[in-house]
Amino acid sequence: MKIKKITCGIIENNNYILIKENDCLIVDLSDFDIIDKFIENSELNVLGVLLTHTHWDHLLGVEKFVEKYKVPVYLSSNRPNYIMDANFDYTIKKYGIRVKFDIDKIDIKYLNEGKQKIGNFEFFVIDTPGHTTCSIVYYFLTEKAMFTGDFLFKKTIGITNTQLSNKEQMKESLKIIKTYPNDVDVYPGHGEDTNLKFEKIHNKYLNK
Repeated sequence: MKIKKITCGIIENNNYILIKENDCLIVDLSDFDIIDKFIENSELNVLGVLLTHTHWDHLLGVEKFVEKYKVPVYLSSNRPNYIMDANFDYTIKKYGIRVKFDIDKIDIKYLNEGKQKIGNFEFFVIDTPGHTTCSIVYYFLTEKAMFTGDFLFKKTIGITNTQLSNKEQMKESLKIIKTYPNDVDVYPGHGEDTNLKFEKIHNKYLNK
C-alpha cells in the first residue's frame, strides 16, 4: 500500500490517500480542490472516505467530494458526533465555520471496532474516545500503519477540554494504544509522522 500525504486546509490538516493498484481510500478530507486534483491526475478509483472523527477541519471537503465521486463516508459507530449536531463543535465559534454536511444526501456507514475490509484494503478500527466521543484509529496491520487523527500526535495528544471530549476516556484509550507493537508508524491529523516506539519513549502521555 502506498501512502500519499497531503497537508492542506485552513489549519493545515494531514489528508492521506491510501493506494493499492488503481484503488484508493482517503483518510480525512479537508480540501476538495486539492484532493480532487490529485485523484484526477493519478486516475485513481475512489472506494470511500474514512473519517478519524467529525471535527469540521477533517471533513470540510467531504460533501463536495462525495457529490462528485458517489462514494460512502465511514466513521465511528461510537456516537454522538458533530455531524449530528454541529453546535457541539467548539471550532465554529473560533473560526466562524459551520460545516455543510447533509446526512440525508451522503451514504454514511458506521464502523464497529474490529477488522474491516473495503475492496482490497484490510484494516482494524480501534475505538479511541477522548479527544472526541467518536474518535477512532485506522490500523493497517500488514502495512504497520496507524492513522490517528487528533487522538495521537508526535510527542503529544489531542485536547480534551471541549464538548464531547473526555480526559478519563483519553487515558483509557492511551492505555490501549500502548499495547500495540513499537514498529507501527503513526500518521496523525496534524504535524509530523512518528512511530509508537518513539512515542512510548518521548510522549509524556504515553510514557507514564
